[in-house]
Amino acid sequence: MGARINFIFKDSESGPSVVLYSHWGQTEWQTDIAAALSHARPRWNDSSYGTRMMISHLIQYSILEEHGFGIYAINNDSWDLGEQSVVIDFTNNTVTDNVPVQWEAFINAYAPHLTLTN
Repeated sequence: MGARINFIFKDSESGPSVVLYSHWGQTEWQTDIAAALSHARPRWNDSSYGTRMMISHLIQYSILEEHGFGIYAINNDSWDLGEQSVVIDFTNNTVTDNVPVQWEAFINAYAPHLTLTN
């Protein structure tokens, strides 16, 4: 079964996107993404490093495991991947499940202990 979710890392309006597939990440995705965004904060203006830092943070406890995560690329127009998909947009600094939320607001909502103002 699992709790499947796709994290789509968008870094341009027209190019392909990197996707991190998580077999078990759907139940805690908001706090996981908020923590990964906070971890990647020093590289928010560098989508290549920011994406790498977020993926590293998300897979840190299962990096050597055979199962649990997958990474692949898609075209930006094919975001219907069969499971829940969340877009982490480096062009607009938003996280989108159903509606886009600015990164700082997302961190404040799901991991307030990680904000710069606390």
